[in-house]
Amino acid sequence: MYQEAVNHPLNWGAQPLGIEVYEAMFEIFEQVCTFWDNLANPHDFKSRLFIFMDNRISLRPEYKAIYVQAQRTMADLVDKLGREEAYRTLFTDKIANQSPPRTPLALVRQKVSNEFIAFQVSQGGFKAFSGAINYPSFIAGAFIPGEPAPYRTGGKGQ
Repeated sequence: MYQEAVNHPLNWGAQPLGIEVYEAMFEIFEQVCTFWDNLANPHDFKSRLFIFMDNRISLRPEYKAIYVQAQRTMADLVDKLGREEAYRTLFTDKIANQSPPRTPLALVRQKVSNEFIAFQVSQGGFKAFSGAINYPSFIAGAFIPGEPAPYRTGGKGQ
């Protein structure tokens, strides 16, 4: 069944993530909103995003290094290409979405940007997205082979 999630032992006594890293990750989050035009006010989600990040680090300590690397990667890309083109590259570069990540940009795309998009979906952020025809809300719950769906499927008797 499910296992209890606890703070990973590698986090015990570790230094917290610096505020500059949180702010850099929030910039990525804001750019997701701008690029996909899906949230009117991303600042309403800032504290939830930071809690999401803290939870990721709590369960998987490597996320601390991933967020620090993402900050560096995006700063370098913005210096090289400018802000708008840097984020367009992050969100659209096909090679950056090939798994497993083999470049710093691919790491940012797959472990930060894509996860922030999933976080936005879970918060209802894509309700206004053009073309989202069947979007009543985010459906939560596990899919476990052999177990019934945790929601009504519209089958007989429902």
